[in-house]
Amino acid sequence: MSLAPPPSPPVKARSSSLALVASLLGFTVITIDVTAVNIALPDIRSTLHGGMAGLQWVVDAYTLMFAALMLSAGALADRAGARRAYAWGVGLFTAASLACALAPGIGALIAARVAQGAGAAIVMPASLALIRQAYDDARRRARAIALWTVGGSVAVAVGPVLGGILTESAGWRSVFLLNLPVGAVILALLARTAPSPRRPAPLDLAGQVTAVLT
Repeated sequence: MSLAPPPSPPVKARSSSLALVASLLGFTVITIDVTAVNIALPDIRSTLHGGMAGLQWVVDAYTLMFAALMLSAGALADRAGARRAYAWGVGLFTAASLACALAPGIGALIAARVAQGAGAAIVMPASLALIRQAYDDARRRARAIALWTVGGSVAVAVGPVLGGILTESAGWRSVFLLNLPVGAVILALLARTAPSPRRPAPLDLAGQVTAVLT
């Protein structure tokens, strides 16, 4: 049985660059979503008439799911392959963003934010694993990870400004609608990157459940 020839250096370099851009976009958008939504809270309250507790859960539902599922999402990226897991996370995050934008009430918005946080929890470790697999050379990999880190840092600073601009100009729903074209671009880039190998990583169910509950 003949094996397919390995990709040529230009093809591999292009695939690595696309993987880096896709990873950087995903990490940036899930980070912006944290701070941008904070700025939109007064507008959300006036539209959906949610109380202070409801507004707190709009923020906390996302961050709690993000933190609680991080370890489980890392194991998923190993077992399913980084590219596949990353696509799942981006797809879930994008679909949940649409649900947030269309939410008719505060309860529906909180539920959609839970799904958003779950998607973000998959995106974070899978994006880093995707970069690690895309670059064989240690120096190029370190440079790519540095760019990934800088992207997240910039997103923290840009989020409040972007959230304010979108809320003032187009309403709070536009903060979530912005994620839709970004998610589509990421999925299009992933379709042109090399597939990721699966790793038979052990799944410690008791440990995962304990971490989530904690």
